[in-house]
Amino acid sequence: MIARELMTRHFPFVTADADLDYVAKLLSECEIGVVPVVDEQLAPIGVVTRSNLERASPGPAVNLGPIPDFLLQTRRKAPFRSNGRALRDVMTAPAISIPSAARLSDIAKMMQEHNLKRAPVVDGRKIVGVLLRREVLSALSDSNHTPDVLSQPKPILSAPPRRSDACEIATAEEFRELIAAHERLLETELEARHRAMLEQRKQRIKELAAQRLTEGQWREMVSQARRAASAGLTEHMLIRFPSQLCVDGGRAINAPDPHWPETLRGEPADVFKRWRNELQPRGFKIAAQVVDFPEGLPGDAALFLIWGKRT
Repeated sequence: MIARELMTRHFPFVTADADLDYVAKLLSECEIGVVPVVDEQLAPIGVVTRSNLERASPGPAVNLGPIPDFLLQTRRKAPFRSNGRALRDVMTAPAISIPSAARLSDIAKMMQEHNLKRAPVVDGRKIVGVLLRREVLSALSDSNHTPDVLSQPKPILSAPPRRSDACEIATAEEFRELIAAHERLLETELEARHRAMLEQRKQRIKELAAQRLTEGQWREMVSQARRAASAGLTEHMLIRFPSQLCVDGGRAINAPDPHWPETLRGEPADVFKRWRNELQPRGFKIAAQVVDFPEGLPGDAALFLIWGKRT
């Protein structure tokens, strides 16, 4: 299992010139507890968490003694106010990123060494997701591993028992038996990884289908589209998602079938509804497309906001 299979693909992110009050609002709305800060090439340069905002808040009030539990349960936190502070002064930098192809054992070691609860996932230098420690721990639990034993790799090959009459130098037949045993073991491990990947993907699709688009995520999508137009582009990818999130596995999008919007679920369905209600009347168009084909099958799909002509 690698980082790309464990990461959260739908997450808010901002540039370093973003308003700190807006970042605080994003944090209050998102469930992953972190907002990555990126440069113009979408490379992570820092992260902002609730801890960053708490450290940036004014000092504590005079201690009047402990607050009863029944009051704490209903007590609302005071809204965060930046008071002129800049995002660069509050964020944790530099950001410690994890390559999208990093293996589970390497991810666990990195998060343990740097005491990370959340980390951006990058493809090259571009951010493509956010990895949460709870997802890593869950994957480790499913595979019956712990970070402490990951440094002790299991042998992938064990020699068959030697016969008492075997000579001191192995025969070619014994070497062929070793090769056959090795190939059988690799095949078994490959099948086990494939089954685990399918089960993980099935669970991930179920979770994605239940997720809803937040107001903060939608505003950030529109803001990114505006920046794309300022850069001379005629369209912008609003959201990328596994094609299996569609009820037909992405076949209608790939066809293309004019009824493809009816196959959307979860956040992609919410994005389409927001476009239809808010942006279509303003002259914007939307298009869906399968953007990759791993092993010849539809992989990820995406929704594109269009304000120019597609060639």
